[in-house]
Amino acid sequence: MIRTLLAAFLLLSTQFAQAQLADEWSRLRQYAHSIGVDSLCSQPDSACLSRYATEIVYGRTPRRMSYQGVPPSIDSLRIGRLTHQLLTASGATPSSATQVDWCPLLDSLESHDRRYRQLLDYCMRCLVDDYMGDSLTIEQVQETLNTYRWLNRFPADKRVIVNIPSATLRVVDRSGETLFSSRVVVGKPSTPTPLFTAYIPSVVIYPYWNVPRSITVNELIPKIRRNPTETLNAMNLQVINAKGQVVDPKAINWSTTGKSFPYRLRQSTGCDNALGVLKFNISSPYDIYLHDTNARQAFARQNRQLSHGCVRIENPDRFANLLLGYARFGADYLTSCAKNASPKTVLLPRKVPVIILYNVLDIDEAGAIRVYRNGYRL
Repeated sequence: MIRTLLAAFLLLSTQFAQAQLADEWSRLRQYAHSIGVDSLCSQPDSACLSRYATEIVYGRTPRRMSYQGVPPSIDSLRIGRLTHQLLTASGATPSSATQVDWCPLLDSLESHDRRYRQLLDYCMRCLVDDYMGDSLTIEQVQETLNTYRWLNRFPADKRVIVNIPSATLRVVDRSGETLFSSRVVVGKPSTPTPLFTAYIPSVVIYPYWNVPRSITVNELIPKIRRNPTETLNAMNLQVINAKGQVVDPKAINWSTTGKSFPYRLRQSTGCDNALGVLKFNISSPYDIYLHDTNARQAFARQNRQLSHGCVRIENPDRFANLLLGYARFGADYLTSCAKNASPKTVLLPRKVPVIILYNVLDIDEAGAIRVYRNGYRL
């Protein structure tokens, strides 16, 4: 009799635990679906729940993200604790006699970025009414939400975030609050700015512009060939050999130069330099950096996908002061140009992560939800 009662009790306990497991599993999957996280697995075991929790909190790497030079920081200890709470709440562990609510821990781990929370609150509800007319898809909405979760992997006192479709740059703190914002010019669709993460280790004052070889061969040499001296002087270009020495352009037979051009071109420093007077080095495999410009009128344009890939900043002096942590550059620094200045590299007190993103949907500085031009067709 006792054995029969015990067996019945164990059967009821198992059925109750299974019912609890199904309820909590359904609850988690429903929440994940509402924020754009697809079902990752079919069985709510420890491994599956850990994967779910990690993607809900930290997202996945955005599509077309290439080089990733900033290592992610994931709180695996608290993810493990959350997984245990999910199992406990579902009745899947022996310690489940006391029900555990996993929601507070999940909420504390998720991004508290104001923009992310606003997108969660509004985008999914008004997608059909407000945004489908702008050719915005549910996948693009979910991609933006995922990108903000993925940014949760990179906690730092200062993070530089460039969004290509909006052609804007923001410096944000750990909570996602904006410390600085600026319009920027990014790469043309034919010469796109790559998506990547890296570090800014230093700023260069009065930089040279070492002209990329593709620009030298495809754009400049045909112009120089027609009138070498006049063209080089007009653009303040120097010819540099493999030893770093300046070469007299009159000693070069420009009529025979082409893709085998054995030199490089370098633009002298100053306000006429294509990089302006401030350049921000980026530690990446690309010849891409942030910089000032001698063509500041471009910032007034609505379409600012105009460069060969580098990112031009509208207010580089203020940006530099923020990264350095003190006011080194005054309001007139960009226009009071020193003559024949030599480049000078200044190390930042701490290297700053820079993250290049592609969010067609985003929130602007006024807090309005915006759909930007998808110039790269991504």
